[in-house]
Amino acid sequence: MRRGGSGFFARLLAAFLVILITTSITLLATGATLLWLGFTPATPVEIDAARVRVATLEAHNATIVSRADALATEVADLARRASDDREALSDIRLVIDDVKTVREQVREQLTAVVVQNATLVADARASRDQVAAFATAEAGRAALLQELDRRSQRIERFLQRLSDIAGDAALDLQRPSPLAATVAPTATVPVEPTVTPTFTATITPEAPGASTPVVAATDTPLPATVTPTATPTTRITPTAP
Repeated sequence: MRRGGSGFFARLLAAFLVILITTSITLLATGATLLWLGFTPATPVEIDAARVRVATLEAHNATIVSRADALATEVADLARRASDDREALSDIRLVIDDVKTVREQVREQLTAVVVQNATLVADARASRDQVAAFATAEAGRAALLQELDRRSQRIERFLQRLSDIAGDAALDLQRPSPLAATVAPTATVPVEPTVTPTFTATITPEAPGASTPVVAATDTPLPATVTPTATPTTRITPTAP
């Protein structure tokens, strides 16, 4: 029984030693393999850190993907806006062409208006010169009319005096002669010739294009007019018989 018990324990110990040696060899082989593959005791920590980094990178990648989607949306929006801008640019070019055409038309119209204004200014200057010449002629006419009026009044007064003198002479001639007269010295009044100026209007023609003719006044003396004077006559005073 002792031998049987000893053999059992010996076999059990041998099996345990075999298992222990096999396990040690296996662990050593596994460690050597891991060392050969590059695993170290810090590898689990590095693996955990790598996992954290992978998670961070995945989150960053998700952010980048979302940004890429947003950028793709923005790119599509920009492409649409660029298309709209190209259409607007083509419309603006058409408007610019229309504006150029209108500008050319306005320039031609302004040129025509400038030429017309220059013609109108020249006509206005010519009209102003004609008006100035007409005003000068009218001023000369007014002065001439005043002079004619003044001389007409003088002639009228002179003729009135002549009429009065002729009336007095006619009354003196119509009186009857008296029977007796007292001889008295006869006073002789010298007769002086009176020169009456006569106004003569001379029209001087002007060159073609002038507005009004210029009237020049000249004084032409008339023949001497004898002014009758009263001569005292001898009157006879009747005496009683």
